[in-house]
Amino acid sequence: MRPSTRLLTARLPPFTPTGITGVLTHPHPRPTLIALYKHTLQLLQELPAHSVYRQSTENLTKARLNTVESIKPPGFEAYAAARKQAGEPEHPELRDVAKFMCAILANLEASTSHEGNKLYARNEMKRWGPILRAAAAGASSPAPAQESQLAEMAKAEEVPELEPQLTAEQVETIEEGVGEGLIEEIIDEGWAELECAKAMLEDRVWEPLAEVPEEGQWVAYERVPSN
Repeated sequence: MRPSTRLLTARLPPFTPTGITGVLTHPHPRPTLIALYKHTLQLLQELPAHSVYRQSTENLTKARLNTVESIKPPGFEAYAAARKQAGEPEHPELRDVAKFMCAILANLEASTSHEGNKLYARNEMKRWGPILRAAAAGASSPAPAQESQLAEMAKAEEVPELEPQLTAEQVETIEEGVGEGLIEEIIDEGWAELECAKAMLEDRVWEPLAEVPEEGQWVAYERVPSN
């Protein structure tokens, strides 16, 4: 129901209900997806080239990245030109999107009286918070340990300017191109794939087992004809 409604109006304001319990309209989906996909691809580069997981995930992620990048919001050319003149890449990195998201989520939690919106803000902050902490650590500043400190840090951070917003029709085009439901669901899937890539890398699943299994341990039971 939501995709057809979006065609009839400008894109819904951030944090409007989507019709899915616990999921609100994402404030800036395109730069979020691009940053998630590019970060996932960077992690996959650290896995062995012969890894089937790496090969299949790279193909899927690159295809989705191409779909999202091919849809440019109105005014994007001027935005990209300004970033190029400033010596910045065309698309913000994941840490820059994290600064934007943490700031807007902290504001949502502080300004809303709706408990569902507060819960959404806290859950999303759990996703973006570690990235903001890592960015702070990389800048040689102390990373906050508590969520309350993280919210204060988000408010104090200089919020990067992201690209212009997509139109409702452009959101619909991305949803159809990826084929995984609403754009908010596509973002959730992007997060899941990123976390999976992290787990694969941390566990080094391509290395030999620490304990070698006994011969025949993983062979399924088979009927052996009696003599």
